[in-house]
Amino acid sequence: MPFRTPRLTHTLFAAALPLTLFMGMLHSPGLIDSAGVPGPQSVLAFPPTLTASPIPPTATLTPTPTITPFPSAQPTPDPAQPTAQPRSGVRIGLQAGHWKSSELPDELARLRTSTGTSAGGVREVDLNLAVAQRVAEMLRTRGIEVDVLPATVPPSYLADAFVAIHADGSSSTKPSGYKASAPWRASPASQHLLEAMIAEYGTATKLKQDGAITMNMRGYFAFNWMRHTHAVAKTTPAIILEMGFLTNASDRSFMVNRQDRVAVGIANGIIRYLNERNANDLAALQPPEFKTKRPASADGVLVRASPSDTAKVIYEASANTRLFPFQERDGWLQVVVRGAGNVVGWVRGDQLVDSTDPAPTPPPASDT
Repeated sequence: MPFRTPRLTHTLFAAALPLTLFMGMLHSPGLIDSAGVPGPQSVLAFPPTLTASPIPPTATLTPTPTITPFPSAQPTPDPAQPTAQPRSGVRIGLQAGHWKSSELPDELARLRTSTGTSAGGVREVDLNLAVAQRVAEMLRTRGIEVDVLPATVPPSYLADAFVAIHADGSSSTKPSGYKASAPWRASPASQHLLEAMIAEYGTATKLKQDGAITMNMRGYFAFNWMRHTHAVAKTTPAIILEMGFLTNASDRSFMVNRQDRVAVGIANGIIRYLNERNANDLAALQPPEFKTKRPASADGVLVRASPSDTAKVIYEASANTRLFPFQERDGWLQVVVRGAGNVVGWVRGDQLVDSTDPAPTPPPASDT
C-alpha cells in the first residue's frame, strides 16, 4: 500500500562485532535549519488586547498541549472523550512487521521470504497489521499524524517516534510475555521511548515482560541507518516491540481477542513519550559514540547482569578482553564481550580504559 513520505527529511550508529558477535547499532517536530537539524516547534501568541490600563498590552503564549492518554482500565477507548488539541507536525511511524516483505528493496532482498511466525491458525503478519492500524486510528484521534509502514521503510525516515510491531515465536509453547528493545547504541530519546512503552504496555495488557532481548532485536534492519538506505534517520527515536508469543496459547488468545488492550498499551506508550520528552533537546536525538574498551586492571573485570555492584556476575573478563559499549547508565557501561558468545552485560566505567583496537565492521541486516 502506498504511503506518504514524511514532509521532513534528513539523514542508529551501527557497528558490528567480529566472529559471531555483532553490534548493528543504533525528532522532534519543527522546522529544518540549513544544517538539516530539526528546530523547536513554533509557539503562537494571541494578539494583544487593548485596555484602559496604562500598562502596555502583552502577548499570551499558548503552552504546548499535553496529549490525553487512553484509559488503561477500560476495555475500549471512549469515542466521546474530547480529544487533545492537534499537535501540528508530530509524526509517528508504525511498522507492521513482515507486511509486504516480498517487496523489500534489493539491499534487503534476503529478507523477502521473512513472513514471521504463525500458530493456532494465526499469522503474525496479519496480527501485526491489524494492531498497527488500530493504534494508528487511536493516535489520529489525538491529533497525531501516523504512517503505517510495511517492511520497507522510506530512506532516512524521519519521525518523532518509530515503533516496529511484531509478535514472538518459539519452538516451545511455554515461553510467554512481551519484549521491547531499542537499537544498539540507542540515543537518549530511543531509550526514553523504550522505557515509556514498557511502562504503558505492561499496565494495559498485564502481560509479563520477557527480558531476553535478542541480537536480532537490537540490530533490527529498520533502524540500522548506518548500513541501510531504507531505514529510519539517525535522529528518529526507534524501538521494536514483540507484543507476546504467538506460539503460547494464552498470549495468542489475548493478542487476538483483546486487540483493544494491546493497542491501548502501544498508543499510551507513544503518548507518554511525547508528553514527557523535551522537544527542544536535540542532543537527546543523537546516538552515543563509544570507543572499544578493555579492563584497566591486570585482574580483569566482572561483567554483571544489571548496573549494580550487587548484581549477578555473568562473566569474568580477562585483562586482554575487548568490550564493545553501546549504552551508559549512572557510570556503568552496557557492553558486548568479544569472543564470549552472546554475552551482554554491565561493567563499571571506571574499571575500563580505551583500547587502540579498530572499530568493528558493520554486520549484515537482521530481522525478527
